[in-house]
Amino acid sequence: MLINCFLFSFSQEQWELKLQENGIEVYTRKTNKSSIKEFKAVVVLQASMQSVIEKITDADGLRNWNYKTTKSRLIERVSDKEFVIYMYNDFPWPVKDRDHISKLILSKIDSSSVRIDITPLPNRLPELDDVIRIEEFSGYWLLEKTAAGVRVTQQMYGEPKGNIPSFIINATLAKAPLYSFKRLKEGLK
Repeated sequence: MLINCFLFSFSQEQWELKLQENGIEVYTRKTNKSSIKEFKAVVVLQASMQSVIEKITDADGLRNWNYKTTKSRLIERVSDKEFVIYMYNDFPWPVKDRDHISKLILSKIDSSSVRIDITPLPNRLPELDDVIRIEEFSGYWLLEKTAAGVRVTQQMYGEPKGNIPSFIINATLAKAPLYSFKRLKEGLK
């Protein structure tokens, strides 16, 4: 088991900085999972840890700052540390719209760090006609108190399904988190 984890960690590609703007850095890297890359975005926000957590877990408000999200809502608040949310992404023609259902689980790492894990729950709601349900994704938010503010990292990987060539997805992958982090930053001012 330890050997498999060791081999997996070295089989991952190194992160490559793709965009850097307004204090936001967006990296991508290849994975062993598919031809679709994963991203990691990082920013330091001048906000409290609690306000960042509230912004990220405010399911109804996600549509105000998350890239291409036009509908979002809370399906269930399981506890103060576990949420089930629905998001609908409106893409321009000819790309089909997509939706997904995520479970967010908050865990305190230490006195200055919180992690919010994101996992799919694709069968939680019936699928909509003419909308592709994203079923395979994983990621997390990592929030760390620093002297400069709250360092926010989001790392995500997902299979968008459908017939979009991976080279197109990979070429534009960094734009989504850059947009979202800009809007998140503006919303926390």
